[in-house]
Amino acid sequence: MKHDFRLATVFSLSSNPTLLLFKEMWIAVFMWCFVSSVFLYSIAALIAFSMLRRHKLGKFYSVMILIMGLIIPCSLGLISSASIAFVYKHSSLSMFPTHAMMWGVGQTVIHAAVGFTRILATL
Repeated sequence: MKHDFRLATVFSLSSNPTLLLFKEMWIAVFMWCFVSSVFLYSIAALIAFSMLRRHKLGKFYSVMILIMGLIIPCSLGLISSASIAFVYKHSSLSMFPTHAMMWGVGQTVIHAAVGFTRILATL
């Protein structure tokens, strides 16, 4: 039986292919984190641009929101996805694509909540 990994099966959320290898789990969780982060931060950038479009410098704030929507998953998301995949792999657990979706979207929610509540600014 040949184990065939495709990113399309992760995004289709079919439960037939379980993710067994570290690389598969890492990529699946990271891609869900990346896609959900880009989606969430794109909506935030559109709202910021529509509200600040008449401001002299405020309209460029939406560009910074978009850049943060790419930087956060490429740095924090990459490291935390690797940590999740490491725990799954060394616990001898297989990961379903729905689990990868929950972990990836959950990371985005946590990153957005920390950014929204400004917890780090109080430290």
